[in-house]
Amino acid sequence: MKPYVFILIPLLAGLLAQVAKFLIFSFKHGFDWRFLLEYGHMPSSHTAMMSSLIWAIGWYGGFSSPEFAVALMVTLLIISDALRLRIYIGSYGKTLNSLLDHLRIEDYSIPPKLKERVGHKPSEVLGGLILGIATAVFIIELIG
Repeated sequence: MKPYVFILIPLLAGLLAQVAKFLIFSFKHGFDWRFLLEYGHMPSSHTAMMSSLIWAIGWYGGFSSPEFAVALMVTLLIISDALRLRIYIGSYGKTLNSLLDHLRIEDYSIPPKLKERVGHKPSEVLGGLILGIATAVFIIELIG
């Protein structure tokens, strides 16, 4: 086992999740390159990255190792952020967009509409979790 696997596996899982998200989002809403870096939606790339990392750490270092425990706690924090905090951020974006529409301010110094969907639904986090672990298992089997 080489240390680079702890970088390679999460990066690959995150990339796969982001490409899957782009394809799903493009299929539903039409093709637009800006969707490639979208927050929110299916699957959660943050969860895919972190779940692949905790699986790799658990596999190589042991599921009872201190490294696994630290990675697991960070992963739970990221998932909590995606499910709760970022949902609040999106609701504030929706409120501010509504306020700007209502006031009909035509000041060009006001930024464009805020993104209203930056968080994840539980199913999107679960999709990222499954994709991340599957990616880690596949790469670990591939490299031995």
